[in-house]
Amino acid sequence: MPSPRPCTRRRSLGLVAASLALPWAARANEAWPVKPLTLVSPYPAGGITDLLCRIVGEELAKALGQSVVIENRTGASGAIAHASVAKAAPDGYTLIMGGSAPTAITPALNKSVTYGPKDFEPIGYVAELPIVLSTHPSVPGSTASDFIAHVKANSGKLSCGHHGNGSSNQFACLTLAKMTGTQIADIPYRGAPQVNTDLIANRVHIYFGTLPTQVPLAKDGKLKIFGITSPARAVTAPDIPTLDEQGLKGLNFTSWNALYAPAGTPRPVIERLSRELLQILARPEVKKRIEDTGSITRPGSPEALGRLTMAEYDNYKRMAAESGIRME
Repeated sequence: MPSPRPCTRRRSLGLVAASLALPWAARANEAWPVKPLTLVSPYPAGGITDLLCRIVGEELAKALGQSVVIENRTGASGAIAHASVAKAAPDGYTLIMGGSAPTAITPALNKSVTYGPKDFEPIGYVAELPIVLSTHPSVPGSTASDFIAHVKANSGKLSCGHHGNGSSNQFACLTLAKMTGTQIADIPYRGAPQVNTDLIANRVHIYFGTLPTQVPLAKDGKLKIFGITSPARAVTAPDIPTLDEQGLKGLNFTSWNALYAPAGTPRPVIERLSRELLQILARPEVKKRIEDTGSITRPGSPEALGRLTMAEYDNYKRMAAESGIRME
């Protein structure tokens, strides 16, 4: 019997190769998602990050047709959660509500953390959280100048609460001490609820907390707000002056939350999540829920979030080099 012609042999080999590739192609084109997602919050339940997780998670579940489980993995200024998500399978089923402090600032300032911004795929910006300088109501005065005079008169007697080593509000505490030439103890806490408990009880005296958590307590007379650390006033609290406009320069800090996945997550999955997130944030009822927390919605593309994350990382590395302040 004559042997097959070369072209026939090549055609046969091609068919075999195609048949072997079919299972891989089927898996690559498999509908996503086919199981529940986990959205990790780096901070405790009750804080603003946890609230944003629950708002976004609830809406994502509706959009994707799969449940979204919120998991609070707290500790080390969000570093524990980020380190675990950075090592998670890059399949789109594990996400994290990261942001300025744990995703960008902590790895810029703390050499002991095991991750960096490039260990995550940006999905989209969720909300900005303006930061305010708050104290126990017993601190005298109402202006930034009054506050600074109090700090200088009480060097070594005051403490400043923050969210742990490497957090942005720890950097604010240390910057305040350095710029005033005073001794201020920086005290770590798990999150905003724990700091505020001690601030109200006057066991800690200063806290750079987010606007949403601090304003309600200030309205109830449980604490005092001396100003906002953003360069401009917040649209959700236009009556609170900035520290800049009061002449207190050098304490410009903002906080934001955004959605990330582990690096290597397939691009179609990132694009699907980004598309759904943009649609979610565009809904008036969702925008209102977020703004009712005191946050400001800031929708954007994965590319814009990636640029913002790296800019924040680079900026804090520069500030640390210039000031000599580091968190180890």
